[in-house]
Amino acid sequence: EAAQGADVISPHTGLGAVDANTGVFANANLVNATVLNAMNDNSVVINYDRGEVIDASALDAALSSGKVAYACIDADLFKNDAGELSGPMVPYLPVEKNHRGKVTLLPHAAADTEHVSRVEGAKQAVDQIIDVIQYQRVTNLKGDLPEGYQSAGAKTVNGVGKVTGQDIAKAATDAETIAELRASAEKMAAFWGAVEATDNPELREALIKNHGSELVQSSNNYEKLMAANGIKGPYGG
Repeated sequence: EAAQGADVISPHTGLGAVDANTGVFANANLVNATVLNAMNDNSVVINYDRGEVIDASALDAALSSGKVAYACIDADLFKNDAGELSGPMVPYLPVEKNHRGKVTLLPHAAADTEHVSRVEGAKQAVDQIIDVIQYQRVTNLKGDLPEGYQSAGAKTVNGVGKVTGQDIAKAATDAETIAELRASAEKMAAFWGAVEATDNPELREALIKNHGSELVQSSNNYEKLMAANGIKGPYGG
């Protein structure tokens, strides 16, 4: 019923319970040929749930017939030492090969991303969806720009991807940011310079006792500022 007359479908059911006799999950192939054929022609399928929820062979047929114009699938893909592939993404590999340009496969890599970046990525995704709906502005464009829309360029979550000269230049336009970064860096440099200048264990102990908390505070503040301004990560030129 949800698929009837729909232009886009995105299942979020999970796999459900597994049958002890067959080893098949309750929601495996839930989005099958019947569901896909109930949708409007030139529809879109987005599966960020488990890969097995969609019948890959039915999706292949729907892409061939024009019932589905585009599909994006996120699922696990594993490779062993012998180079053999396994996981729920495998059935989609020939589908993508048969329909180049109409299928995007994502390797479920978000699960390997630390929590802070995952949260920031989710927030960025929401902002970009609102931009498209409210302002016809598309960030991280995939394919052709729809008529009446404008491209907002590419953007990654702070701390993910390479830092560019443009990122540094943007941070350098804010005098307050520059001052805070410089102050934190100077405090750290002064501490380590003093430590480096003496081999006396007692003097080093005194430096740590008197200025250790200030060092850690300055270091944490510096890292926070770098991340907040999108200049934390490998440099990409």
